[in-house]
Amino acid sequence: MVEVSTSILNVKKGEEASTFFELEIAKTDYFHIDVMDGKFVKQDTYKKMLEYSSYIKRISNLPLDVHLMVKNVKEAIDDFLSVEPNIITFHLESCEKKEEVFKLIKYIKDNNCKVGISIKPDTKIEEIYEFLPYVHLCLIMTVEPRKRWTNFINRYVK
Repeated sequence: MVEVSTSILNVKKGEEASTFFELEIAKTDYFHIDVMDGKFVKQDTYKKMLEYSSYIKRISNLPLDVHLMVKNVKEAIDDFLSVEPNIITFHLESCEKKEEVFKLIKYIKDNNCKVGISIKPDTKIEEIYEFLPYVHLCLIMTVEPRKRWTNFINRYVK
């Protein structure tokens, strides 16, 4: 079964409701929430994505797919758990030790949420092998998030 998770990163202020409803009509399966903190990734979408997620939760029954591109993963998990996401994906590179990765996986699951792990293009795929049996999703970035999102945001997001 194929599922589509549509990013809402470029939704314009003032057009949120119509855009979200149009995505529902188009049969998207999830709203993809790209959370950036200005530290792990140069751009900062944290507040905007939390605001949009809260809004979606009030007007839609579609699940949220939260992608955390942040330094402080635990804090971001706590913030985004309030919108009851279906899945939270965090970056392996945000963690200093593998014990931290396992703790975050457990913490997300303990909060009735699926968990995903993501790696940047330069991270060796072998680094995630031991975590795969414990996660629901693996996101392999094909471009460096910092460069990709900086160019995207500069072009489309105000």
